[in-house]
Amino acid sequence: MTLGAFRGEVLRGTEWFGHDFTGQRVAVLAPGREAAQIVPEVVATARSVKVFQEEPDWVVPMPVPGPTVVGVAVARVFLRWQVKDPWIRRLLTPDRRFGSRRTAPGLGYYGALRRPDCKLITWPVYAFAPDGIRTAEGIEHQADVVVLGPSSLFAEEGLPA
Repeated sequence: MTLGAFRGEVLRGTEWFGHDFTGQRVAVLAPGREAAQIVPEVVATARSVKVFQEEPDWVVPMPVPGPTVVGVAVARVFLRWQVKDPWIRRLLTPDRRFGSRRTAPGLGYYGALRRPDCKLITWPVYAFAPDGIRTAEGIEHQADVVVLGPSSLFAEEGLPA
């Protein structure tokens, strides 16, 4: 699958940083740890943001030193405190052990996802269309800009923009 069909702007890695998204519909494709960094910044200026979560990751309000048990407790309490909807909370809870990957400090991530102009999409991306992204359930999500996180499945250098 390539981005070749998409006619909008594609930002890879950290190209989103400092970008003005005023009036634009933005699609963010990134694993949870990267989305936690990207989404709060993008949602501040974008007209709307759709977060295509490749996989959830543990998000903590700040780096957590110490044993894994402390990190798990902090991450779970932070998620429960920030996300009241049990279904959304489940979608944001990783299946993997805490500490098996780098955790994401993301103080504003869950708050950004609660905004009415920001939506979490967990269906896999199926194709890039001229005007957006098509997910596996067949819905085409309109976007003016696609932001690919550095570790995104689609962020490889060889893909055409």
